[in-house]
Amino acid sequence: MPKKTSPSLLTAQDLRSLESEREFQERVVHAARINHWKVYAIPDSRRATLAGYPDLTLWRGSRLIFAELKREKGRLSPAQIVVLDEMRLLPAEVYVWRPSDWDDLLKILTRDSAKIKN
Repeated sequence: MPKKTSPSLLTAQDLRSLESEREFQERVVHAARINHWKVYAIPDSRRATLAGYPDLTLWRGSRLIFAELKREKGRLSPAQIVVLDEMRLLPAEVYVWRPSDWDDLLKILTRDSAKIKN
């Protein structure tokens, strides 16, 4: 019988790999909102009118971000690849974020946030 790992012994990397895409999205949305971003999240990608549209659209001031969220080992679908490539032609920032990107993601979301007032 395999030995069970105690939750107290899990590393940050272990926790990231266990996090669902929905949990990760909630964390990203929270971080965005406390940094004054407007956030639109696709409620159910299976009902989206455009296959491959990213999970999040964020805007603040003159910045626009499209972000596809994936679990650590999640893969982009062919439709997602096409849509993200097309969006990269726009005057917008386009990202694929995974839980392991958290530190970089926070830098992106907090850039210039001191200039924004409620």
